[in-house]
Amino acid sequence: MIINSKSTLKTMKEYLFLYRGIFYKRSFEIFTLIILSIITMQKVQSIKFIYERFISKHWNKSLNSFYYFLNDKSHSIDNMIRVTAKIGVSLIPKDEIEKTSIYLLIDDTLQPKFGETFENRYKLFDHAKHAGSSYMNGHCVVSIAMRIPFFKGDEIKYITIPLGYKLYDKTNTKLQLARNLIETVMPELSDVQVIVLCDSWFTKKPLLEVLDVYDNLKIIGALRNDTALFGLKPDPTGKRGRPRVKGERLDYRDFNFKKVDDFFVATIKCLTNLRTDPVTITVTTTSITDFSSVRLYLSNISTEDLKSKPKHEEKCEEEEEKQNLYDIYKLRWSIEVMFYQQKLFWSFGSYMVRSKVSIEKYINLIGVAYSAMIILPFISSAFEDYKFCSPQEVKHVIGEAIREELFFSNLLKIEQIKKNLTHIPYLCQFKDIEDLVS
Repeated sequence: MIINSKSTLKTMKEYLFLYRGIFYKRSFEIFTLIILSIITMQKVQSIKFIYERFISKHWNKSLNSFYYFLNDKSHSIDNMIRVTAKIGVSLIPKDEIEKTSIYLLIDDTLQPKFGETFENRYKLFDHAKHAGSSYMNGHCVVSIAMRIPFFKGDEIKYITIPLGYKLYDKTNTKLQLARNLIETVMPELSDVQVIVLCDSWFTKKPLLEVLDVYDNLKIIGALRNDTALFGLKPDPTGKRGRPRVKGERLDYRDFNFKKVDDFFVATIKCLTNLRTDPVTITVTTTSITDFSSVRLYLSNISTEDLKSKPKHEEKCEEEEEKQNLYDIYKLRWSIEVMFYQQKLFWSFGSYMVRSKVSIEKYINLIGVAYSAMIILPFISSAFEDYKFCSPQEVKHVIGEAIREELFFSNLLKIEQIKKNLTHIPYLCQFKDIEDLVS
C-alpha cells in the first residue's frame, strides 16, 4: 500500500481506513478521532481531556459516545491486532518475503494504579522495585510486538511495532494470554519464518506447545538456571523393558566452554522436560570457576537456519555458529524500549477508565497510534525521510501538520461564511462574524 496524499490529515485517514472492516460507521469515526487525538495531543490525560481540548473544537461529537465506544464489547481487539500484523507484513517486498525472518517479541509490563475502583487491579510482584518495595498495586499487561527486518545492500535494519495487549485478570495465566496473542497473529504470518523471542518467564510448556501448531513458528528464549537438561535419547540396549527416552541428566558446569568476547559460551543439543524433541541450549557465564551470572537460552532452530539475521552473525565461522544464539535473543530488548517510550511519551498508563474492556481497548489504541508513526514513513512519500526515526519525532511532525490543517480549514470556513453573509444588510452591523457563526 502506498499513500500519496499531500494532506497529512487525509494521509492519516487513509491509513486508518485499513481498520474500517472492524467497526460500524459511527464506531469507526470515534476510533479515527481518538487516534488523531493521541497523535496530535502532546499528552493524553484522559478521554475527557482530549475531548475538551481537541475533539470538541473540530467535530460535533458527544463525550459519552467515546466512553460507549471504549466499553463496547462488539469490537474485537483481536481483529485490531490482526490488521496491524497484516499491515506490518505488507511492508516486506513480495520477492523477499520467503527469505525473511520476522521476530515476535513477548513480554509483560506493570502499570501502577492508585485508585481502588479499577477492575483487575492486583497486588503484584515488582522485580524492578520502582517504588522502593517489591510489590505494587496496579495492572499487569501482556504484550506482543513484531520486529521486521529491512535490507539495504549488506546492511539490515529493524523496526519494532506493537501488535496488541491483553490485561491479566486471573481467569487466564500470563502464559495463556501470550499464547492467545501468538495464535491471533499467526494466520497473518503464514508466508514468513516467525521466531518468538521471550524471557524465562514465558519459556515454559504451556507456551511452547503452540510451536506444534504452526510449522513456520520457532522460538529463542531465556531459561531458568535450574532447568533440567538431559542427554539425547540413547540407542536401544536390546534388553527387556521400556527403552529410555532421555539420556543422563546433564550439568552445564561440565559443558565445553569457549571464550567469546567477555563471556564464556557453551552450546549443546539435548533434551528437556519442556519439549519432547531435542533443542539447542546455549549457556553463557562470566566465569567458569564460580559460574557467576549464568544465563541459559533455549532454541528449537539453529542460527544457520534463520533466513534473516544481523550482519555480523552471517560472517561467523561454522564451528562458532551456534554460539551466537544470544546475539539473536538480544533483539528482544526493543520491546523494553517500546514500553519505556509509550509510558513516558504516549500516556500509556494515564487511562482513567475503570472497566477491563475499556482499559484493554484504550491501551490497544495507543499501540495503533504508535505503530502508525513507525509504518507511515514506509508507505507515504510525504514522510519517507523519517524512516527508522523515533516514533516521537514522527508524532511531533504529523501532529503539528494536522493542527495547522485544521486551523486553516476552520479559517477558510469562516471567510466563506463572511463572503456569503455580506450581502445581507442587517448582518453587516456585526464586526465579529466569528462570534455569530461559532
